[in-house]
Formats: sequence, structure tokens, C-alpha cells
Amino acid sequence: MRICTAAQMREAEAAAVTKGTSYEALMENAGAKAAEEIRGLSSGKPSSILLLCGKGNNGGDGLVIARHLAKAGWQVCVSFLCGAELSPLSQLNLERLPQNVSVVPVADLEENIKSAGYLVDGVFGIGFHGELPLSVQRVFQKANRCKACRIALDLPSGMDCDTGETSPNTFCAGVTYTFGAYKPALLMETVKPYCGEVRCLDIGL
Repeated sequence: MRICTAAQMREAEAAAVTKGTSYEALMENAGAKAAEEIRGLSSGKPSSILLLCGKGNNGGDGLVIARHLAKAGWQVCVSFLCGAELSPLSQLNLERLPQNVSVVPVADLEENIKSAGYLVDGVFGIGFHGELPLSVQRVFQKANRCKACRIALDLPSGMDCDTGETSPNTFCAGVTYTFGAYKPALLMETVKPYCGEVRCLDIGL
């Protein structure tokens, strides 16, 4: 079992890029693998999915998932919880979304949260620490009560990758897809209620 802290993950990604891959390829691998796993959860039958995205590369992973599932016939909605200024890779993958993906304003999320079959947290990644912004906490309060299958990318937003410390209203996932290596927090007993089943996906590191 490979375990990496946030700093070690950044080093592993940088080393992979030095050897000939790219950050764009790593993001594509992460999103494509997660989309494949989500399709497996639904036994291959298209469903409805809402992806909550941040402005960084965790949100970019979510946008790759959105593209793959939309092309597979899913009803896909995306919402940006941290504003419209995205990282370059996230912006690139936003521009690659098919026209049948709906972008939902945060103010209109409540009905989409209630109706989604699957709900994905791609808001914050391994660099998070401290407390979630109150606007994100309000969305997660609703998300954590919904009936959807809840999925976290890399680790639930609101959780410190290295220490396992959690913010109020940390996202509660039934499944966590972590990329490239397990993160220290994901192996701690105290955070199991937030992570659900943890699966590590190979992204080519």
C-alpha cells in the first residue's frame, strides 16, 4: 500500500511530469478512472449526477468526470462553489464539456441536490486545512442529508490530508476515490464516517 502526504504527492506528480507525462494527462487519468468506477456503481446504466467543483485541480478532476459521463449518456450537472476563476487545467476541462452538461448556480442547487442519483465532491483537494468557507458549509449541510450516492475525490473536502483534522460540515462520502496513493488521513479510524469505502485509483504516477 502506497501512502503519501500532501507534499509527497506533489513530489510524485512532479517526478512523473519530469519523466514525460503531464499534469493534464494526470488529471485526465484521474477523472477517467473515477468516471469508470462511478459507471460501475450504477451497473453501467446512465443516471443523474451532480458534481460540486472548486476552482483548483480537484474541481478539474470533477470536470473530466462530467465530460466522460455526459458522453456515456448520463444527465450531468456541475456547480462551482468557490467562484468562476478556475485554475488553468480546470478552465481547460470546463471548455471541453459537451453542451449537454448543465452548469447550475449555487443559489439554485437545492433542487439539484435533492434529485441527483450521484453527488460528487470535487471542491478541495490535498492542500486543504482549516475550516470550510461558510458558503461551502451551507451546501455540504444539504448534500450530507441527501439520498444520493455521495462520492469524494481524493479525500472529502473539509479534511486535512495529513492530520485527519476536519472542518465543521466536512463532506460525508459513501465512497472516496483517492488518486495515486492513499493519504494518511484516509487510514485514520476517526475519519471513517466521512470517507466511506476508500479506493485508490492508479493515475500513472
